This record gives sequence, structure tokens and C-alpha cells, in this order.
Amino acid sequence: MNLNHITTVAKANKELNKYTGGSLYLNGLTSAEGLVLPKSIDGSLYLDGLTSAKGLVFPKNISGSLYLNGLTHAEGLVLPKNISGYISLNGLTSAKGLVLPKNISGYIYLNGLTSAKGLALPKNIGSSLYLDGLTSAEGLVLPKNISGFLSLDGLTSAEGLVLPKSIDGFLSLDGLTSAEGLVLPKNIGGSLYLDGLTSAKGLVFPKNIGSFLYLKGLTSAKGLALPKNIGGSLYLNGLTSAKGLALPKNIGGYIYLNGLTHAEKNTLQKQRPDLDFN
Repeated sequence: MNLNHITTVAKANKELNKYTGGSLYLNGLTSAEGLVLPKSIDGSLYLDGLTSAKGLVFPKNISGSLYLNGLTHAEGLVLPKNISGYISLNGLTSAKGLVLPKNISGYIYLNGLTSAKGLALPKNIGSSLYLDGLTSAEGLVLPKNISGFLSLDGLTSAEGLVLPKSIDGFLSLDGLTSAEGLVLPKNIGGSLYLDGLTSAKGLVFPKNIGSFLYLKGLTSAKGLALPKNIGGSLYLNGLTSAKGLALPKNIGGYIYLNGLTHAEKNTLQKQRPDLDFN
């Protein structure tokens, strides 16, 4: 039910009486005071126009996702106990007062946070967590296991970063320029993004990476000890020389070495005819 054109609570309430199911779009509202939402929403709820949670009362259950990207603070925000889809709170600049549901089966978007101070994450995240605005890992306590993706592209240093033991999806740390202090999970079921690294010094991989490995920022293979098995493609586009490059035992996709000459690529292909070079 698309009510984005409505800007007043009175008009919204009148139309909400006609709600029979599906997603609700109420992005035109800037205030929730007096808003009476349906007892149950069997789709997603869009309230991106709200700048304050004052007066906002949710149904107990939202079977889809919840979008509140206009909120800059969590004061007065009481989230539903159960949300089956995403929670998108990209406008929050502070985690003060934010109480997330104990279990979230969908994605959590908190890209506006620049600090983890006061951030209490659920023990279990059934899908993915996006915290790309964080510039420091200070105070960040991550779950032991994340079933989906973890994106922390804003971090420029791994100092204080304690990653989950297992990530079933991808791990993105493209903001890191150095691997100093970086301890990667023992298991990464999806892709690993480390395109910001300019040196492989101190970089220790898990034995297996389930999908792609991105290391486009490396210009030298010095100190690079790659995983034994990479399920997808390997991106080493920035390498200007193949000197010291020891390739994995198994690579499920292509090896991208755009910075090398054709002669160097041909030499590698002869050495490893079992692999596909691009």
C-alpha cells in the first residue's frame, strides 16, 4: 500500500483503515505522533521520512523489512520483537539508546555510525551486518558467528578488531591499507574483499575461502601466502610483477592479473595449465 504522497498523520490513519496486507510505504510522514499502524504487517514498512521516533508504536510483528533511514538518533525508538527482513537505520549517527531485537533473520544496516560506542549487537545475526561508517573498531563487539555478510569498509586500521570465528557469507574490509593486527576468521564461506591493502605483510588467510578473493591494491607479491583453496576467482589486478607469486592449489574461477605483461601471464599459464588466467 503506497501512501508516500501523504504528509499528515490524520490522512495516513484514514487510509490505514483500508489496509488489507502487503508492504506499507509512508515515507512522506515526518512525524509519527498519533500514527496508528495496523496490528500486523505482512510485508515491509517504510518510514524513511521520520527524523524522530517520538510517538512511534510498531506492531508486534513485521514479516518483511523495516526502513527508518531518516532517524539520526534512537531516542524513543522501541523496535518490534520480531522482524523477518532487514532493519535499515543508515541515518543513525549514534548508537545511544538503540536496542535491537535479540534475533534478526535479515540484514542490519547501520552505515551512518562512525563509532561503536553504546552499540549492543544481537548474539545471533541470521543474515548480514553493514557498518561501513565505522572508522575505528574501538568498542565493537561482534557476534561469534554471522550467517551472512559482514561489511566494515570504513575501517582504516584493524587495531582492536575481533572478527567472528565464522562468516558464512562475505567479509569486506576494503578500507584497510595494512594487515597489521588483522586476524581473519577461520572460516569464510563467501568472498573476502581486501582491495585497500597495499602490502601483504602480516596477512594470514584461512586455508579455504569459499568464493572470490579480492586483493586489487597489491602491487607486489612479496610476503603473500595465499589460501590453499579459493572457490571463486582471484583478483590481483594491481600486481606489476609475478616475482614471488605462489598460486593456490585450487582456484574455482579466473585469476585476474591485469597489471602483468602477456609474456608473464603466458609463463604462469605454462607453469599452471590447470588454472584459468584472464
